Amino acid sequence: MTTLAQTIAETSVLPGSVMAWWLGGTGFVFKTSAGTQLYVDPYFSNCVAQIFGVERAAPPPIPVEEAAPDLVIATHWHEDHLDPEGLPILARRSHTLFLGPPSCRSRLLGWLVPADRVTAISAGESHTFRDITIRAVAARHQANIHGWETPDAIGLLIETEGLRIYHTGDTEYDLRLRALAYDKERPIDAMLTVINGAGGNMNAHEAALLAWQINPRTIIPMHHILWKGFTGGEQATLDPALLADTYRRLGGTGDVRGLAVGEGVEITRSAAG
Repeated sequence: MTTLAQTIAETSVLPGSVMAWWLGGTGFVFKTSAGTQLYVDPYFSNCVAQIFGVERAAPPPIPVEEAAPDLVIATHWHEDHLDPEGLPILARRSHTLFLGPPSCRSRLLGWLVPADRVTAISAGESHTFRDITIRAVAARHQANIHGWETPDAIGLLIETEGLRIYHTGDTEYDLRLRALAYDKERPIDAMLTVINGAGGNMNAHEAALLAWQINPRTIIPMHHILWKGFTGGEQATLDPALLADTYRRLGGTGDVRGLAVGEGVEITRSAAG
């Protein structure tokens, strides 16, 4: 049986497009036509179960032993985004480079990842890696758990193949994010957005509003499937259909594309195929 890691390795990406595979949570693998593999927020382990007693709903679609990222980006240091169990293993068995806010860099260095393989990035800054430019954008992630504050959390604007892909990271709705719509000459091709409405994240309705304001060609919901038996409380919105319904009621015309964990999608200038 072909594993997801093998599928990614064997997939040829057409110029002018990007392949993306959902890892669950806010985790994604992106692959460009040059073969560059970018992992965002990969959660390989089940360490949150030891910390908060919350089990992951399913095994990771790519075990850390099979992962082959050229670059890993963490949007903030929470354990399901900067995996304290999986990433040190990945660093020891590969030459992967790491990028994230300063709080992520400090933790990676504390896990003895070599300093020359870890770069810090803050909102408003850019970083170019091979054929990809990563622009860190604002995020407002307030989980309201003492000791787990993330004042330097970021979202990502990934630019490659002539495409612009917006990954919200974990964030509440924030007027600063509407600025992504101001560049009318370079629209957002795909928006990967949290919808779970718990733990400091937009709910599905807020995500729909932001998508309507930014007007991406494709909207992909995330962070609604990760935890086993965890509903997130009364404010949680874990059904992607809520996002699609609110977005349509607002007049949104983009393609809302829900993915299964491990499923891949082609992102192009027209829409996600």
